[in-house]
Amino acid sequence: MLSIAAISATTSAASSAISITSAIGIGVGGALIAILLIMLLSSRELISASSKNSKKVLATLDSAIVPLLVVFSLTIVFQILEIVGIINA
Repeated sequence: MLSIAAISATTSAASSAISITSAIGIGVGGALIAILLIMLLSSRELISASSKNSKKVLATLDSAIVPLLVVFSLTIVFQILEIVGIINA
């Protein structure tokens, strides 16, 4: 009987911990994506304006920027849909 109560308490604690971290994780993830995207875009602009720009470095930055732009735009779309009420989070 004691083990069933311990398992029940552990399961409920784990499920509440998952819901708390998932709600916080989405907001923090979006902010980190935005900060990283701003840093990469500004770095790309500075490197391309420099006299020592390299096509390999710009291509590497582009390969990191494009997926972040996709994730950032999808985050914005989902947040707008949540505000409008189409998606219930």
